[in-house]
Order: sequence, then structure tokens, then C-alpha cells
Amino acid sequence: MQFKEDETRTIAGNEFVFCRECKEEYHEGECSSLLSLQGAIAQKGYVVDEHAAMQARWEEASRETIKKTTKPCPNCNIPVEKNGGCMHMKCPRPQCRFEWCWNCSLEWNRTCMGDHWFD
Repeated sequence: MQFKEDETRTIAGNEFVFCRECKEEYHEGECSSLLSLQGAIAQKGYVVDEHAAMQARWEEASRETIKKTTKPCPNCNIPVEKNGGCMHMKCPRPQCRFEWCWNCSLEWNRTCMGDHWFD
């Protein structure tokens, strides 16, 4: 079965198809219906691995923190964190090293230097 990317699903590099909203395997319908189905299964006597559940909560919290505190490199999309200083950024990925402006996400240029180097 072939899936194409759309607004509700995406295909990872390993061809795994997952839901863009809840990050679980792709499913039909709302994400909340999947969660209530999982809850119903748990109520029928299936045991939840508490360690795995805690790990999943930490992973989700990490993803949310990364989403809130980083911007993607305009060249390679790796998350980049700004921890102070000017707006001149250099991608930390050795294969990229793209130099760009944190404010406007364009390649670093004289306009960035003059207009908003230290905004």
C-alpha cells in the first residue's frame, strides 16, 4: 500500500507512516479517538509499561521544548538554539555550516549586519 504525504500523515526516512498530530502510527479519524481506543484496551486488563510511558512523556516534553526554543537552519532544517549574543548564526551540523540571521532566517548579509545584528 502506498501513502503520500498530506496534512495528516507523513512518511519517515524508514518508510514508517505516522500521524503528524499525535506522532503515533498513521490512523484514520481524530487523534483523540485513537487515545480513547488505547484507554479502552488498557481497561480490559492489558498492562502498561510504566517505564515506557514515562519515557514517552519525557520524549514528548523534549520535542515540545525543542519546538519552542529553536529555529530550523534555513539550509538543512536541523534545530538550532540561540543562547545569547548577536543574530549571526552558524549551523552546528558539520556538513552544512550555513551562516544565517536568527531574525529573518536569510543567509547572513550586510543588511542583517546593519538592521538587526543585536536586536
